[in-house]
Amino acid sequence: MGDICKCTGLSLVLAVLSAPVAGSDIKCWKNSDGVRECGNIVPPEYAQTEHVEKSDTGMTLRTQTPAKTPEQVAAERLAKETQMKTDAAASAADKQRLAADQVLLDTFSTEEDIQLALSGQLSNIESQIKVSTSQAVKLNKALDQLIAQAADHERSGRPIPEDIPQRIATLREQIVNEQAFVTAKRTEQAMIKEKFAIAASRFRELRADQ
Repeated sequence: MGDICKCTGLSLVLAVLSAPVAGSDIKCWKNSDGVRECGNIVPPEYAQTEHVEKSDTGMTLRTQTPAKTPEQVAAERLAKETQMKTDAAASAADKQRLAADQVLLDTFSTEEDIQLALSGQLSNIESQIKVSTSQAVKLNKALDQLIAQAADHERSGRPIPEDIPQRIATLREQIVNEQAFVTAKRTEQAMIKEKFAIAASRFRELRADQ
């Protein structure tokens, strides 16, 4: 009878020792050779790699993603900073657009006012062009006269006065400057027309929203 009790007690001890411990989750990972291994504790050399934790019933409890490399961390930080700058620029652009819209509404009451303002600016530039063109005509006449004087001296065999070549060069430079001025003003007129066309279109949109 005593032997039976001893055997029974030993069986109970073995049963207890062999029974899975509650809460002792199984962890699975891949070793350096790519072979899947499992155990209660992930070896330190694989702690930062991807591994899966399972319950004693085989249910997946958690998947540990691999630790990020310094390069990945730096790339994510750079991407975040870039996105923040992009968002800040977009926000600033929105504020500028809203401010410009308000100025447009405060400056003009009707679309006809915009056209009048456009005509005024174009007329002002056109006046400058006329003055410059008139000046270029005068400079050309003076140049022709100097060239004629130089030719007369050559035909008569007399030496050309020393100041005439310099005056001719100066007049030619002035004529080029006047022509460049006119070209720049024509370009400015085109830009103003485009600017006011955009303003008129935006004004119509804002009025339609109101």
